[in-house]
Amino acid sequence: MRLSTLLALMLLCPMLVLADVQWHEFGRSPVAKETFSVGRLGFTVERLTNSESAFPGDDLILTVHSPASRRPSQYWFTSSYGFASVAVYRNVLLLKYGIGRGTAGARVEHVKVLRLDHYLDELADVQCSYYIVTNPHNAGPDEFDYQLRVQTEGDYTAFIFWLPKPRYGLPSEKIVRIKNDG
Repeated sequence: MRLSTLLALMLLCPMLVLADVQWHEFGRSPVAKETFSVGRLGFTVERLTNSESAFPGDDLILTVHSPASRRPSQYWFTSSYGFASVAVYRNVLLLKYGIGRGTAGARVEHVKVLRLDHYLDELADVQCSYYIVTNPHNAGPDEFDYQLRVQTEGDYTAFIFWLPKPRYGLPSEKIVRIKNDG
């Protein structure tokens, strides 16, 4: 019985892969240009301090340098307070950024799913944090952050955003499923 279980696991493991992604934060220092590496990729992040927006430090250009590509890919985005983070999974770049400013609970996190091999084409955008007033006697809201798990099975990769503890009014999980190419 144990041998058959072990053999079944050996056969199924290549078909189902779970992974955690490692996030790399940037933008917390006051410098206008940052460079860093994640695996085989090089990143440059520049602040657009001369833009005409109300908060020019929030406007960012993310440049990705890949050894497989002749020219770097650029992605222009806005993240409140000018900080964000990236993670890489296979041919996908995950960009976590913030929306909103002001008092506590105004900035929520989103994750964009971008294709590395298609000039950072956007595949999805998922809100992954919420602020909710859970106690009417306390004006301060509580923050609910989704965790991320990546699951590859066959021809598809699923990005599963899940709440560690269920919360009434919020979905317990959000799933983005993309077809793997090549």
